[in-house]
Amino acid sequence: TNFIGFLNMDSPMKLPRFFASSHAPIAFHFHKCPRDFVVQEEPLYAFYGHGDHLVVQVRKKNKSTWEMLSLLSQVLGCNISMFGYAGLKDKHAMTLQYISMPRSCEVLLDKHVPMLAEQGITILRSTAHPHKLRLGHLKGNHFSVRLKKLDPVSAQKISKVLLFLQAYGFPNYFGAQHFDNFGNSFKRDRTGNKKIDQVLLSNQQSYLFNQWLSARMRLNALVQILSPKEIARQCKGLDIKQAQILKAQQHYFKLLNGDVLCHYPFGRCFYHYDQDSGQDVERLYTHRLAPTGLLPGHKVLLAKDVAGSFEELYSGLVDIQGDRRYALVFPTDIAFNYSIQESQGELRFFLPKGAHATIFLEELAGKELFNPKTSESLLSPLLT
Repeated sequence: TNFIGFLNMDSPMKLPRFFASSHAPIAFHFHKCPRDFVVQEEPLYAFYGHGDHLVVQVRKKNKSTWEMLSLLSQVLGCNISMFGYAGLKDKHAMTLQYISMPRSCEVLLDKHVPMLAEQGITILRSTAHPHKLRLGHLKGNHFSVRLKKLDPVSAQKISKVLLFLQAYGFPNYFGAQHFDNFGNSFKRDRTGNKKIDQVLLSNQQSYLFNQWLSARMRLNALVQILSPKEIARQCKGLDIKQAQILKAQQHYFKLLNGDVLCHYPFGRCFYHYDQDSGQDVERLYTHRLAPTGLLPGHKVLLAKDVAGSFEELYSGLVDIQGDRRYALVFPTDIAFNYSIQESQGELRFFLPKGAHATIFLEELAGKELFNPKTSESLLSPLLT
């Protein structure tokens, strides 16, 4: 079949997930709960120790970030908009994250530490800082998860897959928890509520990115099995020489002419072309750059040439600020310990901001584990 034929359709089609590794599914049990799922933020830089804002490291369980901020707002008599945070953390986990508030809240916060602890919120430490924390103002997150009902053979398979993912990275899909309980779909009706509609638009944007990434991952898989002649015949804009270049790229994610690459884990964006193939692929191997995908919207850098043909279907569909997102991320600080007596493994790893641990676990499993329709609703904090 023509693997980019969907580009000629009037609207985006639903594409299945494609995984980085072609291993058979691995059986294990993972339950999102504070005992088995721990997340700890790593800030972008050290806080200054002076300024008009109080930065507090909190440990919470069985509460979303919004639920925690709502409780603090009531206790401290402070409007919720006065709080700052670097990331939204999962409700069904033990999470350590940083929040900021006006320095004037410090005395009242100290007074209510015991009551907050009873509500599952522990104040670990605090310091001063000149600025309010903003969303995305972090380096990434450290994760610790417990994989249960794991037999020795499956544990060995996981160890091998971890080596592959550490070396080659994994596709940076948005995970199920990113989407609200309307599910992971493109067609959403506006509500007339500005805040809710903004969430819906963001979800549409994320859905389209996932679809673009599935299309590119499908291309990567087919380049592995098709001849250069077959690739050139089926992919518009590619000649046999360019198809041969794709076949020669050893990384599973094939770089196309006009791809927008970005220095990793942060840096400037630039275009990829065949004459740069050897250098760019080598830097992809050494985690010094990564391809990016389109978060469609206004005022965003678009891919060109062949890579642009994969984005053009999505580029004008969402009335929101656009952006680029890494198509691949590279997990680091990976440690896996297996207990044969308990039939479970403890897995630790670090992911850069924006990457989802649930996607990483699904890569390990070789199958989807989480249903977006059962994920925590993003609408609840906007309705209060």
